[in-house]
Amino acid sequence: MPISTSDIKDIRALQQKKFRKERGMFVVEGVKTVEALIESNVEIIGIYTTEMLDFLNDVDDSLVHFIKQNELERISGLRSPNRVLAVAKISEPKQINWNENLILILDGINDPGNVGTIIRTAKWFGVDTIICSPECADAYDGKVVQSTMGALFHVNLRYEDLSIMMDECRSNNFSIIGAAMNGESVYDCSNSTKTALVIGSESHGISKAVHEKCDHLVTIPNNEISQKVESLNAGIATSIILSQLTRPK
Repeated sequence: MPISTSDIKDIRALQQKKFRKERGMFVVEGVKTVEALIESNVEIIGIYTTEMLDFLNDVDDSLVHFIKQNELERISGLRSPNRVLAVAKISEPKQINWNENLILILDGINDPGNVGTIIRTAKWFGVDTIICSPECADAYDGKVVQSTMGALFHVNLRYEDLSIMMDECRSNNFSIIGAAMNGESVYDCSNSTKTALVIGSESHGISKAVHEKCDHLVTIPNNEISQKVESLNAGIATSIILSQLTRPK
Protein backbone atom coordinates (compact mmCIF):
# COMPACT_ATOMS: atom_id res chain seq x y z
CA MET A 1 0.00 0.00 0.00
CA PRO A 2 1.57 3.33 -1.06
CA ILE A 3 2.01 6.31 1.21
CA SER A 4 -0.26 9.31 0.77
CA THR A 5 0.58 12.99 0.95
CA SER A 6 -1.53 13.16 4.11
CA ASP A 7 0.46 10.30 5.69
CA ILE A 8 3.73 12.06 4.88
CA LYS A 9 2.49 15.24 6.54
CA ASP A 10 1.26 13.37 9.63
CA ILE A 11 4.50 11.40 10.08
CA ARG A 12 6.67 14.48 9.64
CA ALA A 13 4.61 16.22 12.33
CA LEU A 14 5.66 13.54 14.80
CA GLN A 15 9.16 14.98 14.78
CA GLN A 16 7.68 17.64 17.08
CA LYS A 17 6.93 16.95 20.74
CA LYS A 18 3.59 18.81 20.54
CA PHE A 19 2.19 16.43 17.95
CA ARG A 20 3.68 13.32 19.56
CA LYS A 21 1.86 14.25 22.76
CA GLU A 22 -1.41 15.07 20.99
CA ARG A 23 -1.49 11.88 18.96
CA GLY A 24 0.21 9.52 21.39
CA MET A 25 2.57 8.28 18.68
CA PHE A 26 6.28 8.44 17.88
CA VAL A 27 8.70 7.54 15.10
CA VAL A 28 11.29 4.76 15.11
CA GLU A 29 13.98 4.74 12.42
CA GLY A 30 16.62 2.35 11.15
CA VAL A 31 16.81 -1.39 10.60
CA LYS A 32 18.09 -2.44 14.04
CA THR A 33 15.79 -0.17 16.01
CA VAL A 34 12.67 -1.10 14.04
CA GLU A 35 13.55 -4.78 14.43
CA ALA A 36 13.83 -4.22 18.19
CA LEU A 37 10.44 -2.49 18.12
CA ILE A 38 8.84 -5.48 16.39
CA GLU A 39 10.30 -7.82 19.01
CA SER A 40 8.81 -5.71 21.83
CA ASN A 41 5.25 -5.35 23.07
CA VAL A 42 4.90 -1.78 21.83
CA GLU A 43 1.92 -1.30 19.53
CA ILE A 44 2.91 -0.58 15.93
CA ILE A 45 0.78 1.77 13.84
CA GLY A 46 2.63 1.37 10.55
CA ILE A 47 5.95 0.42 8.97
CA TYR A 48 7.33 2.20 5.91
CA THR A 49 10.16 0.48 4.07
CA THR A 50 12.00 0.74 0.77
CA GLU A 51 12.56 -3.03 0.62
CA MET A 52 11.42 -6.34 2.08
CA LEU A 53 13.45 -7.07 5.21
CA ASP A 54 13.59 -10.51 6.85
CA PHE A 55 12.08 -9.43 10.15
CA LEU A 56 9.01 -8.04 8.35
CA ASN A 57 7.88 -11.58 7.48
CA ASP A 58 6.19 -11.91 10.87
CA VAL A 59 4.45 -8.54 10.70
CA ASP A 60 0.80 -8.17 9.68
CA ASP A 61 0.81 -7.24 5.97
CA SER A 62 -1.65 -4.43 6.60
CA LEU A 63 0.98 -2.60 8.66
CA VAL A 64 3.73 -2.71 6.03
CA HIS A 65 3.92 0.01 3.36
CA PHE A 66 6.49 -0.14 0.57
CA ILE A 67 7.71 3.31 -0.38
CA LYS A 68 10.36 4.93 -2.55
CA GLN A 69 13.65 6.28 -1.22
CA ASN A 70 12.61 9.88 -1.83
CA GLU A 71 9.41 9.26 0.16
CA LEU A 72 11.42 7.81 3.05
CA GLU A 73 13.59 10.91 3.00
CA ARG A 74 10.48 13.09 3.24
CA ILE A 75 9.19 11.38 6.40
CA SER A 76 12.55 10.80 8.07
CA GLY A 77 14.15 12.97 10.72
CA LEU A 78 17.62 11.66 9.83
CA ARG A 79 20.10 13.11 7.38
CA SER A 80 20.68 9.64 5.93
CA PRO A 81 17.53 7.50 6.35
CA ASN A 82 18.19 3.79 6.74
CA ARG A 83 15.69 1.77 4.68
CA VAL A 84 12.83 1.57 7.17
CA LEU A 85 10.76 3.76 9.49
CA ALA A 86 7.95 2.81 11.85
CA VAL A 87 5.24 4.72 13.67
CA ALA A 88 4.35 3.29 17.08
CA LYS A 89 2.01 4.08 19.93
CA ILE A 90 3.46 5.69 23.06
CA SER A 91 2.87 3.16 25.82
CA GLU A 92 1.08 4.22 28.97
CA PRO A 93 3.46 4.20 31.98
CA LYS A 94 3.00 1.24 34.27
CA GLN A 95 2.56 1.41 37.99
CA ILE A 96 5.95 1.36 39.70
CA ASN A 97 6.98 -2.00 41.09
CA TRP A 98 8.23 -1.01 44.52
CA ASN A 99 9.76 -4.45 44.96
CA GLU A 100 12.53 -3.55 42.52
CA ASN A 101 15.99 -3.04 43.99
CA LEU A 102 17.14 -0.18 41.78
CA ILE A 103 15.31 2.83 40.35
CA LEU A 104 16.88 5.62 38.28
CA ILE A 105 15.80 9.26 38.65
CA LEU A 106 16.80 11.86 36.05
CA ASP A 107 16.74 15.49 37.15
CA GLY A 108 16.71 18.10 34.39
CA ILE A 109 18.76 16.22 31.79
CA ASN A 110 17.68 18.03 28.64
CA ASP A 111 20.16 16.70 26.11
CA PRO A 112 18.41 14.02 24.02
CA GLY A 113 21.61 12.09 23.34
CA ASN A 114 22.37 11.88 27.05
CA VAL A 115 18.86 10.75 27.93
CA GLY A 116 18.98 8.06 25.25
CA THR A 117 22.37 6.80 26.35
CA ILE A 118 21.28 6.71 29.99
CA ILE A 119 18.15 4.69 29.14
CA ARG A 120 20.26 2.18 27.21
CA THR A 121 22.84 1.99 30.00
CA ALA A 122 20.19 1.63 32.70
CA LYS A 123 18.58 -1.32 30.95
CA TRP A 124 22.01 -2.96 30.58
CA PHE A 125 22.39 -2.84 34.36
CA GLY A 126 18.92 -4.23 34.96
CA VAL A 127 17.03 -1.03 35.75
CA ASP A 128 13.35 -1.34 34.79
CA THR A 129 11.97 1.96 36.13
CA ILE A 130 13.23 5.40 35.13
CA ILE A 131 11.59 8.51 36.59
CA CYS A 132 12.26 11.78 34.76
CA SER A 133 11.57 15.33 35.84
CA PRO A 134 9.34 17.31 33.44
CA GLU A 135 12.42 19.30 32.35
CA CYS A 136 14.15 16.23 30.92
CA ALA A 137 14.31 15.71 27.17
CA ASP A 138 11.33 13.91 25.69
CA ALA A 139 12.14 10.19 25.56
CA TYR A 140 10.25 9.90 22.26
CA ASP A 141 12.37 12.50 20.51
CA GLY A 142 14.00 10.88 17.48
CA LYS A 143 17.54 11.34 18.81
CA VAL A 144 16.61 9.74 22.12
CA VAL A 145 14.91 6.79 20.41
CA GLN A 146 17.98 6.22 18.22
CA SER A 147 20.37 6.44 21.18
CA THR A 148 18.49 3.87 23.25
CA MET A 149 18.99 1.17 20.58
CA GLY A 150 15.70 -0.45 21.51
CA ALA A 151 16.08 -0.24 25.31
CA LEU A 152 13.29 2.38 25.36
CA PHE A 153 10.78 -0.34 24.50
CA HIS A 154 11.64 -2.34 27.63
CA VAL A 155 11.66 0.18 30.47
CA ASN A 156 8.91 1.79 32.51
CA LEU A 157 9.50 5.48 31.84
CA ARG A 158 7.60 8.10 33.79
CA TYR A 159 7.68 11.93 33.83
CA GLU A 160 6.78 12.99 37.35
CA ASP A 161 7.22 15.61 40.06
CA LEU A 162 10.49 14.39 41.58
CA SER A 163 9.75 15.74 45.04
CA ILE A 164 6.62 13.58 45.26
CA MET A 165 8.31 10.54 43.74
CA MET A 166 11.31 10.74 46.08
CA ASP A 167 8.92 10.76 49.03
CA GLU A 168 7.29 7.67 47.51
CA CYS A 169 10.69 6.02 47.17
CA ARG A 170 11.52 6.71 50.80
CA SER A 171 8.15 5.41 52.02
CA ASN A 172 8.92 2.20 50.13
CA ASN A 173 12.27 1.79 51.91
CA PHE A 174 14.53 3.05 49.16
CA SER A 175 17.79 4.77 50.01
CA ILE A 176 18.09 7.84 47.77
CA ILE A 177 21.58 8.50 46.41
CA GLY A 178 22.37 11.67 44.47
CA ALA A 179 25.33 12.08 42.13
CA ALA A 180 27.13 15.29 43.10
CA MET A 181 30.56 16.90 43.08
CA ASN A 182 30.75 17.04 46.88
CA GLY A 183 29.71 13.51 47.83
CA GLU A 184 31.63 10.55 49.19
CA SER A 185 33.54 8.42 46.73
CA VAL A 186 31.19 6.06 44.93
CA TYR A 187 33.83 3.37 45.46
CA ASP A 188 33.37 3.70 49.23
CA CYS A 189 29.60 3.58 49.02
CA SER A 190 28.08 0.42 50.47
CA ASN A 191 25.38 -1.30 48.44
CA SER A 192 21.88 -0.75 49.77
CA THR A 193 19.22 -3.40 49.21
CA LYS A 194 16.91 -0.86 47.59
CA THR A 195 18.41 2.21 45.93
CA ALA A 196 17.07 5.17 43.96
CA LEU A 197 19.91 6.87 42.07
CA VAL A 198 19.49 10.52 41.07
CA ILE A 199 21.46 11.90 38.13
CA GLY A 200 21.42 15.62 37.30
CA SER A 201 22.46 17.61 34.26
CA GLU A 202 26.12 18.13 33.40
CA SER A 203 25.87 21.91 33.64
CA HIS A 204 23.81 22.29 36.82
CA GLY A 205 23.88 18.94 38.60
CA ILE A 206 20.88 17.95 40.68
CA SER A 207 18.53 20.77 41.66
CA LYS A 208 18.49 22.22 45.17
CA ALA A 209 15.09 20.75 46.06
CA VAL A 210 16.14 17.29 44.90
CA HIS A 211 19.54 17.63 46.59
CA GLU A 212 17.83 18.24 49.92
CA LYS A 213 15.78 15.06 49.62
CA CYS A 214 18.77 12.77 49.01
CA ASP A 215 19.93 10.51 51.83
CA HIS A 216 23.51 10.34 50.54
CA LEU A 217 25.61 12.06 47.89
CA VAL A 218 28.25 10.25 45.87
CA THR A 219 30.89 11.44 43.47
CA ILE A 220 33.26 9.80 41.01
CA PRO A 221 36.74 10.78 42.28
CA ASN A 222 39.28 12.00 39.78
CA ASN A 223 43.06 12.03 39.95
CA GLU A 224 45.82 14.49 39.15
CA ILE A 225 45.78 13.56 35.48
CA SER A 226 42.04 14.32 35.15
CA GLN A 227 42.03 17.59 37.11
CA LYS A 228 41.72 19.62 33.92
CA VAL A 229 38.49 17.86 32.92
CA GLU A 230 35.52 19.92 34.11
CA SER A 231 33.00 17.08 34.39
CA LEU A 232 31.99 13.70 33.06
CA ASN A 233 29.29 13.22 30.47
CA ALA A 234 26.04 12.37 32.34
CA GLY A 235 25.72 9.09 30.45
CA ILE A 236 29.25 7.99 31.36
CA ALA A 237 28.78 9.05 34.98
CA THR A 238 25.58 6.99 35.15
CA SER A 239 27.40 3.96 33.76
CA ILE A 240 30.18 4.17 36.34
CA ILE A 241 27.84 4.62 39.30
CA LEU A 242 25.41 1.90 38.19
CA SER A 243 28.34 -0.46 37.71
CA GLN A 244 29.39 0.18 41.29
CA LEU A 245 25.87 -0.09 42.73
CA THR A 246 25.19 -3.39 40.96
CA ARG A 247 28.50 -5.08 41.68
CA PRO A 248 28.27 -8.41 43.53
CA LYS A 249 28.19 -7.91 47.28
